[in-house]
Amino acid sequence: MLEEYFRDAQKGYYRYMAIVIKPQEYLDETVNLLSEFENVKGKGLRVAYAFHPWVNGSKERFRYIKEKFNQDSFIDIDYSSSEKYLGETFDALILDSVDDFRPNYVSRLVDTVKGGGLIILYSDKLEENKLYKNTLIRNNIYKSLFEERFLRLAKSHRGIILENGNEIHFKPYSSKETSISPGPKLPKNPKVPIRLHNLCLSPDQNKVLEEATYVLAEKDKKRVLVVTAARGRGKSVSIGLFLSYVTYLRIEEPTNIIITSPTYYSASEIFRFLIEGLKALKVKFSKEESRDGKVMKVRAGEARIRWMAPDIAKDQDGYMIVLDEAAALGLEYLDYILRKWNKVIMISTIQGYEGSGKAFLKYIDKLSETTPLKRLTLDYPIRYAKGDPVEKFIYDSFLLDVETQKINSGNEIIISEITQEELFSNDDLLRKVYAILVNAHYRNSPDDLMFMGDMAFQRIFVAESEKEPIAVAQAIIEGGLNDNEIKRISIGEENEGHLIPHRIIKYMRYYEFGKLKGWRIMRIAVNPELQDRGIGSRLLNSVTREAIKSGVDWIGASFIADYRVLNFWLKNGFTPVYLASIKNEQLNGYSTIVIKPLSEKALNLVKELSALLKDKLLRTLHQVYFNVNPKVLAKLLDSTPEQKYFDIPALYVEKVKAYLDGLIPYNAAADAIHFIVTKYFYERPGSLSIEEESSIIARTLQGKSWSHAALMLGIKNHEVEENLKNGLKKIVSLFSNHQV
Repeated sequence: MLEEYFRDAQKGYYRYMAIVIKPQEYLDETVNLLSEFENVKGKGLRVAYAFHPWVNGSKERFRYIKEKFNQDSFIDIDYSSSEKYLGETFDALILDSVDDFRPNYVSRLVDTVKGGGLIILYSDKLEENKLYKNTLIRNNIYKSLFEERFLRLAKSHRGIILENGNEIHFKPYSSKETSISPGPKLPKNPKVPIRLHNLCLSPDQNKVLEEATYVLAEKDKKRVLVVTAARGRGKSVSIGLFLSYVTYLRIEEPTNIIITSPTYYSASEIFRFLIEGLKALKVKFSKEESRDGKVMKVRAGEARIRWMAPDIAKDQDGYMIVLDEAAALGLEYLDYILRKWNKVIMISTIQGYEGSGKAFLKYIDKLSETTPLKRLTLDYPIRYAKGDPVEKFIYDSFLLDVETQKINSGNEIIISEITQEELFSNDDLLRKVYAILVNAHYRNSPDDLMFMGDMAFQRIFVAESEKEPIAVAQAIIEGGLNDNEIKRISIGEENEGHLIPHRIIKYMRYYEFGKLKGWRIMRIAVNPELQDRGIGSRLLNSVTREAIKSGVDWIGASFIADYRVLNFWLKNGFTPVYLASIKNEQLNGYSTIVIKPLSEKALNLVKELSALLKDKLLRTLHQVYFNVNPKVLAKLLDSTPEQKYFDIPALYVEKVKAYLDGLIPYNAAADAIHFIVTKYFYERPGSLSIEEESSIIARTLQGKSWSHAALMLGIKNHEVEENLKNGLKKIVSLFSNHQV
């Protein structure tokens, strides 16, 4: 019965998705659907089969389905490494959801299926015994609001075949409603060789290829190119081809081009089309591959293009740097790159499983006021037609394209708590509330939506103005652990959703804290149009009052240590107690924890934890925290308790004075400077300006060179030393009768 619809999908280059939820017959139903599709499409389908191959029974299911078809056409994909397949294209996709139904995996892999294709998601049931879902369960308590909404939308969306038990729901789609990309549009007077334009798949790609030449103008001056689009529009293709043109132009002069991204796989398509472009231009090149086949470097003549991890890439020297999925690298990182490099290309997905990147767009708008910048956007999908019903279903199910409402006033504000049930039963309200989170945070993912719907131990608070949501806070209930639970965390077992107690018990070995009850503010966000008006603080104060009424000992937050975000929490009376020793590579930063004690017992524990943090920072800034922003470190040190330190030897004062008077160089006085700076941060933090403190931290405590410190702080080399000297004069005056 479906074959006529599959034929129409071939004609309109759109896709169908089948969701099969049956206790027993899910394998046979999957085989039947794929057989009908094969009757239309023909033999030799390229089928991706995604599952967790290490889970008992999963390989048997894979073999059962595979044996019914041409076995050579099946590509098995482990969900855990599915990111490496983003550049692949398949006729059909099978998502084994018996062991795991994780939104990130679904939205990521659905994009790999081309127009005319079929996606089949099968499971015995969606809401129980799933790997990701199990991480949201505590004390065997959970909700299934996300899955209920997913199935509800599947019933109403066209192009989705839903077999749920004995029920079948299907609303066909039509090729009359799609718009297929008209293909490449060759420019009349191209700047870039026509052979590269012939490799483009859409007019959008041709446009990017031509207009990317903007970044090459004014040889040694700063130019920034920003390319944004929803997933699957061919951003990486365009930039890969453009880099082949840059290589072609600069083949005879030493040229170092760096490509960086959160993971290599998001940049793999750039290398693929860089190579295709070089072949089209008949440029001789060589490439270096890793053991698992990743192209890490391409060399043509004197030009060299390499991929590097973000932390290594930022301090390289070269002609140009390309940042793929730039929004996910963090705004602080982007600031650093823009200070260091003159030729910068940023590529970012603004709708997709990585998150919306709307905060990134706000950053780019502000950057364009001070920096020569061109932004290009791609609209047409490459793998399937515009209007594809599966894309519409995935975007609606996972809220990938939500936008905040335009609110003119935030004066009259009403703050109230809403239940998860209220939120997920009212799709309009859910979209508005979730849009605030997506647009205010630089990285959200579909997994976050499932967390909001299914994690039972949370409270959600919404601020409204003119009856429209303008701010939202999501609080997770944590702590209140017994001795056995604390012991399990201390020896490295699961934390069962208690993030802050887990970090303090496991890494600070402070077991008593686990017994206190707390609320962790997982997210707090304000409509971007109404930020910096104190609305976030008002919402946070309201949540704090509710926590006190509920008998909670503390309220806290864990976030990547960003100066502006940290300032918000400190301004609202929170105390820093923890800074991660290892960088979170996924979020490109160091996690910090801040806590506001609400009980006397919590107050004493927080003071002690904060004092321990100060001690750790001052002893390890030169190694453990060498890459942390000095301004962030200054804020942390200023917000931790004062402690008595050793008296300053008189000779140290004389050495510092000699350095300040220009009689000896910095290195000759480094020991004395380090001693009195350490005493300052223990005993009198906050007496200097943030500029003086951060310069001192960067040069003396972290041990950065003058130039590296200047790059981190966004100032000139001589300004770092001026700040340091001014601060030292004040410190010596604080601890000595001698005026300097």
